[in-house]
Amino acid sequence: MSPPAPYITVYAPASVGNIGPGFDTLGMAVTGMGDTLSACLDPSLPEDRIERITGAWTPLPIDPRENTAGIALRIMLDRAKVRTPFRLVLEKGVPGSGLGSSAASAVGGAYLGSLLSGRDFPREEILAAALEAEAGVSGGVFLDNISACLYGGVTVSHGESRTALPAGALEGIHLVFIIPRKTLKTSDARKILPESVPRDHAVGALSNTAGILLALLRHDPALFCARVRDPLIEPYRKGLIPGFDSLREAAMKAGAGGFAISGAGSTTVALTHRPDLVSPLKYALEKAVADHSLDATVVTSSIDPKGVRLADR
Repeated sequence: MSPPAPYITVYAPASVGNIGPGFDTLGMAVTGMGDTLSACLDPSLPEDRIERITGAWTPLPIDPRENTAGIALRIMLDRAKVRTPFRLVLEKGVPGSGLGSSAASAVGGAYLGSLLSGRDFPREEILAAALEAEAGVSGGVFLDNISACLYGGVTVSHGESRTALPAGALEGIHLVFIIPRKTLKTSDARKILPESVPRDHAVGALSNTAGILLALLRHDPALFCARVRDPLIEPYRKGLIPGFDSLREAAMKAGAGGFAISGAGSTTVALTHRPDLVSPLKYALEKAVADHSLDATVVTSSIDPKGVRLADR
């Protein structure tokens, strides 16, 4: 029996779904948080195997048929007609909820499968495999996190056609995340949403979504930060996030240009285009977390322009 091939290691960044007003449409990859996945083909194995999972905030299935990384990896190998079993090691580096944790695993697994297959699969096929894996576990079709993790920067997704396009990245955006230890299931955050919304809320969200894309086009960090305000979904979801209004108030008093729920929550994020405000903003939010006895971590970040990639790049 042939020995296993060398491991290939990839990095899949965390991401922010919606970016405030762009519900189920906009996504943004972020730096400093992400999954590291290593895999190899091993003909000595009777079947695919996940060797270990480390760093997860919540229990994750070790069965590769139930884990988004394992499912996506096998989908890509099957498409290349590679039947050899794989070994997979998953190091979770996406904390809390609202930062695209399962999407990072799915994209990382699909990208690994493409590399291990020896085929040069286009990104659209990697996207489809990751989406299939994510939908198989969560039961939903959520492209915003998957596309951002795959392409990097900001992406625009179209759920009906299951397609997504990279919109580019923007330097000068500083992000300060508040990541609660208590997680929030996306399914629970969706259940609270109404079937219809006020027209002015919908128009406001459309206007701000367009403003975010215009900020990318104009290379305008200040405009980007100002337009993350979400009048559409935030009013319903913020009640699921302890201390939300106090955190927003603290962020804005410290000079933040914007504040939003990250994805479905429970993570939130403050934004500024001013580098001199990053430390004061982080301090103000850490103080607000302590003052309200919130079990949360404050983390600084920025937009990741690269998306999924080999770990050493």
